[in-house]
Amino acid sequence: MTDAPTPELSGQHEDRAPSVPRTPRAEVRERLLAAGARVFAEQGVHEARLDEIAAAAGFSKGAVYSNFASKEDLVAQVMQRATNTVLHSLQELVGTDVTPDRIGDVVRAAFDRHDQAAQFALLSELRGYAMRHPEFLPEFVRQRRHLQDGVRDLVHTWFGAHPEVDPGMPLDVFAVLLIAANTGMVFDAPAVDGTDPGEAVAALVEAVVRPR
Repeated sequence: MTDAPTPELSGQHEDRAPSVPRTPRAEVRERLLAAGARVFAEQGVHEARLDEIAAAAGFSKGAVYSNFASKEDLVAQVMQRATNTVLHSLQELVGTDVTPDRIGDVVRAAFDRHDQAAQFALLSELRGYAMRHPEFLPEFVRQRRHLQDGVRDLVHTWFGAHPEVDPGMPLDVFAVLLIAANTGMVFDAPAVDGTDPGEAVAALVEAVVRPR
């Protein structure tokens, strides 16, 4: 009795489906977060479905549960991503080497980096969700304070490196006003035709940054 020839010896080859590279987990998570931000902003957090978010990211619903404990966890991480994006952008641009005569242009550049309307739409939805879901409110407050602390640190660092500049007010107050001016200008943008939010906030900064 002879052994049957193997496919390799007989010239026959098994058909094998080409292997599909697995998407790195970090990339899956980032795509889900980006899709979550878009869907939450467009549909609202309450109306958004996880399968829609997964599909928008190019995955199945199981990918969401493989990366996030729940919808609430995804909401929190989407907000954290948005907060980090703003802070990282400011930290990259507002260095101590930025001279007082350039600080206004740096603020304009920070606004140009991101779609302010889309960011505000997401923030509005997250704020509304936090008001309707008290269990999420502490996370919303924590992240807003994280943003405020980051902006305050940048303000203190920059002014500390430029003692020749007089802000005319306590630096903590100035930091709060910057965030409030940013949020308020984007909120009212449709009602103030022709006024660019970035230009308005830059003008505020330039008015405050004066030689002693």
